[in-house]
Amino acid sequence: MLVIRLRRVGKKNKPSYRIVVAEHTMAVSGKFVEDLGFYNPHTKAVSVKKDVAIDWMKKGAKPSNTVARILKKESVKHSSVVVVMKNKKSKKKAEEAPKIVAAVSPVETEEVAPKEVAEEEKSTEPTTEEPAATKDFTPENPA
Repeated sequence: MLVIRLRRVGKKNKPSYRIVVAEHTMAVSGKFVEDLGFYNPHTKAVSVKKDVAIDWMKKGAKPSNTVARILKKESVKHSSVVVVMKNKKSKKKAEEAPKIVAAVSPVETEEVAPKEVAEEEKSTEPTTEEPAATKDFTPENPA
């Protein structure tokens, strides 16, 4: 399967990227099929061969999430340009809410449940003793 992804080039601590079409099993810095452009994150400069990128997507190449965002900014329209939005703030809120609810509700139920069970056991104990006492009673010995 072909992918359109970024290939890192540039000096140490000064990365710039080439947008390339490559086989998905190849290493990121390995062989590639075609060079489609470049992206410099420091200056935000982008150059993409839009018509060639669309041709590769028609052939089945799927862009990575970062490349999809770059293509969307460059106004490349294709069905395979899908940007997956990752929102860290909503994850934190979703994780915090169940923890608070889970921490409060089991404590209340644990405190209430043993008292109720203990009272029910006490009320059932005398009823189990009474039939046992009636079994000892025999009509021959009316003590």
